Amino acid sequence: MAGQTPKISNTQLLREVYLSPDRIVTATEIAERLEYSRQAINYRFTRLAEEGLLHRREVGARATVYWLSDAGERQILSA
Repeated sequence: MAGQTPKISNTQLLREVYLSPDRIVTATEIAERLEYSRQAINYRFTRLAEEGLLHRREVGARATVYWLSDAGERQILSA
Protein backbone atom coordinates (compact mmCIF):
# COMPACT_ATOMS: atom_id res chain seq x y z
CA MET A 1 0.00 0.00 0.00
CA ALA A 2 1.23 3.47 -0.75
CA GLY A 3 2.53 5.34 2.27
CA GLN A 4 2.97 2.27 4.46
CA THR A 5 6.34 0.86 5.43
CA PRO A 6 6.70 -2.84 4.67
CA LYS A 7 6.76 -5.16 7.66
CA ILE A 8 10.11 -6.41 8.89
CA SER A 9 10.50 -9.49 11.05
CA ASN A 10 12.31 -9.60 14.36
CA THR A 11 14.90 -11.86 12.78
CA GLN A 12 15.52 -9.29 10.04
CA LEU A 13 15.97 -6.58 12.66
CA LEU A 14 18.40 -8.73 14.61
CA ARG A 15 20.27 -9.46 11.38
CA GLU A 16 20.68 -5.71 10.77
CA VAL A 17 22.30 -5.38 14.19
CA TYR A 18 24.51 -8.41 13.47
CA LEU A 19 25.63 -7.03 10.11
CA SER A 20 26.40 -3.57 11.50
CA PRO A 21 30.10 -2.64 11.26
CA ASP A 22 30.00 -1.72 14.97
CA ARG A 23 29.13 -4.05 17.83
CA ILE A 24 26.55 -1.55 19.07
CA VAL A 25 23.84 0.34 17.20
CA THR A 26 21.25 3.01 17.83
CA ALA A 27 17.65 2.91 16.74
CA THR A 28 18.37 5.93 14.54
CA GLU A 29 21.11 4.09 12.60
CA ILE A 30 18.90 1.13 11.83
CA ALA A 31 15.87 3.31 11.11
CA GLU A 32 17.83 5.26 8.51
CA ARG A 33 19.18 2.08 6.93
CA LEU A 34 15.71 0.52 6.69
CA GLU A 35 13.76 3.73 6.03
CA TYR A 36 11.65 3.35 9.17
CA SER A 37 10.94 5.92 11.85
CA ARG A 38 13.30 6.02 14.80
CA GLN A 39 10.32 5.61 17.10
CA ALA A 40 9.19 2.41 15.35
CA ILE A 41 12.65 0.84 15.56
CA ASN A 42 13.11 1.98 19.15
CA TYR A 43 9.79 0.37 20.09
CA ARG A 44 10.76 -2.89 18.38
CA PHE A 45 14.26 -2.86 19.92
CA THR A 46 12.76 -2.31 23.37
CA ARG A 47 10.54 -5.37 22.87
CA LEU A 48 13.49 -7.44 21.60
CA ALA A 49 15.47 -6.42 24.68
CA GLU A 50 12.57 -7.46 26.93
CA GLU A 51 12.60 -10.85 25.16
CA GLY A 52 16.33 -11.21 25.86
CA LEU A 53 17.39 -11.00 22.20
CA LEU A 54 19.11 -7.62 22.53
CA HIS A 55 20.97 -5.87 25.31
CA ARG A 56 20.44 -2.16 25.81
CA ARG A 57 22.12 0.62 27.70
CA GLU A 58 21.30 4.28 28.09
CA VAL A 59 24.46 6.25 27.36
CA GLY A 60 23.19 9.78 27.77
CA ALA A 61 20.14 11.78 28.60
CA ARG A 62 18.42 10.68 25.40
CA ALA A 63 20.66 8.04 23.84
CA THR A 64 20.28 4.27 24.01
CA VAL A 65 22.55 1.72 22.38
CA TYR A 66 21.70 -1.87 21.57
CA TRP A 67 23.72 -5.00 20.85
CA LEU A 68 22.94 -8.66 20.30
CA SER A 69 22.62 -11.00 23.22
CA ASP A 70 23.81 -14.58 22.85
CA ALA A 71 20.17 -15.63 22.39
CA GLY A 72 19.71 -13.02 19.65
CA GLU A 73 22.81 -14.21 17.84
CA ARG A 74 21.67 -17.82 18.06
CA GLN A 75 18.29 -16.85 16.61
CA ILE A 76 19.72 -15.22 13.50
CA LEU A 77 22.36 -17.91 12.95
CA SER A 78 19.71 -20.63 13.09
CA ALA A 79 17.32 -18.82 10.74
